[in-house]
Amino acid sequence: MNSSSKRLSVLALASLLAAPAVSAKMMEDTVATVNGSPILLSEYQKQVSEAIEMWQRQEPEALRDPANLKKLRESTLEELVNRELLYQEGAKQKIKVRERDIDNGAQEIKDNFKRGEDGRELTEAESEELFQKRLKADGLTYQQFRDRLSKQIMARKLIDQGVKAKVTPPDEKEVRAYFEKVVSFIAPKDPPKGADPKKDRKAFALSQSTEAFKGMSEEEAYAFRQISSQVRAMSSERVRVSRILVKVSPNATEKEKKRALSAADEIRRKLEAGTSTFAEIARSDSEDPESAARGGDIGYVLRGVAPPEFEKAAFSLPVGELSQPIFTEIGYNIIRVQEKRAAETPEYDRFKEDLTKFMMNMRYQKDLEAFVKGLKAKAVIERSATAVE
Repeated sequence: MNSSSKRLSVLALASLLAAPAVSAKMMEDTVATVNGSPILLSEYQKQVSEAIEMWQRQEPEALRDPANLKKLRESTLEELVNRELLYQEGAKQKIKVRERDIDNGAQEIKDNFKRGEDGRELTEAESEELFQKRLKADGLTYQQFRDRLSKQIMARKLIDQGVKAKVTPPDEKEVRAYFEKVVSFIAPKDPPKGADPKKDRKAFALSQSTEAFKGMSEEEAYAFRQISSQVRAMSSERVRVSRILVKVSPNATEKEKKRALSAADEIRRKLEAGTSTFAEIARSDSEDPESAARGGDIGYVLRGVAPPEFEKAAFSLPVGELSQPIFTEIGYNIIRVQEKRAAETPEYDRFKEDLTKFMMNMRYQKDLEAFVKGLKAKAVIERSATAVE
């Protein structure tokens, strides 16, 4: 599970998560101790549950492998250990956290509660109620929340002063070499002359990928794939699409599918009538909350990514025209193409700034990992043998 270690490792320490204030607990209530301070079993279980929930949404197949689940548990425990080490080092260095730092951090988190699950903008009272419900679900008072946030801000300041401020940017030669490696990786790859294209293309492409990752750590290879995907997305033929979705459950009967199709047809008639805009009807009628909040905009669609029926319609429709309801595994889609862009050759000047920032961030993450590793070398850490089972 390559990306689980990426997301749950020391590289994610700047996230807005915080460990609870420690108190005297019996050892059976802990999963580890860091210089005598316990990491509570309840916090560990909460973090594991959240990680599993995330993976069930994004990569459910990965969690069917017991080895991946064990690795996720191990990564979660290490993240909690790393976090506690940073808190302790921040306190040791007497890093100050002002009340206004906490106020700003609290407001930043509260801003995440300004929209409901349906994408609707909430009133101030509704937003506050939703925030308070989250605190209650996490078993926190507002003061405990602020105490957690204070520790997290202290750790951030420690990282900014001790790691981030010391990272040196890559020079022009390094950025250009990385760009050329990305371009080579995303370019179409054909087998040598004389080989069977259908039979050997996949194996040849795999061998080329292996060559591209030579000398990279697992983290570096993951990051390289991510940035390469972004360059490919910005250079490939693509269309920007808005859609209205009428959901159909995976086990829907034919009768249920007909009802969904009838609802999609009715929505299309409303669109053709022109009494409301596509964005307005998407916000009110689409059953995809995320895109509905943006008036139906789902961004750019690349060839070979979307379901075949969806892709065929998206690339064949003229800009501005409506599709007929398109059935995919999630339901009926009514789409409208906003913009079309032809494929283009990636140009260095276009990606130079983004690649420089990306490489700078990779150096920062690597230095952060080394910084935490140094803290671990000086710490007394005890882990429960049964925590990751």
